[in-house]
Amino acid sequence: MNTLARRAAVVTAALGAAIGMTVSTASAGVASPWSATPSGAFTAHAVGPTLDVPLASLYCDSSDAGGTLLATDSDGLGIGDINTITFNTCDVAGIAFTVTMKTSPWKIDALSVDSANPNRVKANVSSISAHVSGIGCSADFTGTVHGYYDNSTGDLVIDGTGNELVASNASCLGLITNGDVAGFNASYHVTMTATGTSPGISTP
Repeated sequence: MNTLARRAAVVTAALGAAIGMTVSTASAGVASPWSATPSGAFTAHAVGPTLDVPLASLYCDSSDAGGTLLATDSDGLGIGDINTITFNTCDVAGIAFTVTMKTSPWKIDALSVDSANPNRVKANVSSISAHVSGIGCSADFTGTVHGYYDNSTGDLVIDGTGNELVASNASCLGLITNGDVAGFNASYHVTMTATGTSPGISTP
């Protein structure tokens, strides 16, 4: 083989390796598809949700939400929409507060199956925008909360972890300040409107 031919062979091999590596990397980064069965409209109910910031805790008797689940989603992000949510009979240290949804929808994101419990799907609720207000106090909270959906119980559990739900526009006598990270804890039982059963959320 002459010098020119050898160089051509080396270049061809290098290009082939680069292309192969690119394809492998892209394939490795492809997200898994997700499905919800049944899909469509749902309602969700939680008893005793709480919102905690460093200097205050807000407690509500209950919360009710409504939205929709997609039958399939390419990556699980936004497999569900929370279109409405209410928080009922809320207080901070006995002082009445209201919590309202500022923008909708909030998004339900399926992330991965929990390796420690295959019935559970790790999940987020993202695009949250809420307003809390009471006597002499108001603040907005925006961001994402974390938890899981349990296929065996039909419960969407928000576990208070993470640091992505943050206060802004706070005017609250120092109890809530801009930049406060909030922990939200709640367990919403999800019921499909058409069937009265809880959905299953899964990935192949």
